[in-house]
Amino acid sequence: DGATESVPALSLIAWVIFVPIYILTVYCTLAIQAKRWHDRDKSAWWILIAFVPIIGGFWTLIECGFLKGTEGANNYGNDPLETP
Repeated sequence: DGATESVPALSLIAWVIFVPIYILTVYCTLAIQAKRWHDRDKSAWWILIAFVPIIGGFWTLIECGFLKGTEGANNYGNDPLETP
């Protein structure tokens, strides 16, 4: 009947809509995290700490969420809060 034929169509529409949104969200999240790790004068490879069970998420939250970036210029550029 028509009801069972519409399920694959809805599934395809969901894939077409949500997969690009998901990819864009992951890209933006990684870019923001890399920028924040650079503000802390650490390599963007520190993003991978989030994959360590239990402590990784807390470490990322504390480092990138609560601690201030380095004062002045660092290895990754000038302080964005300094006025030129």
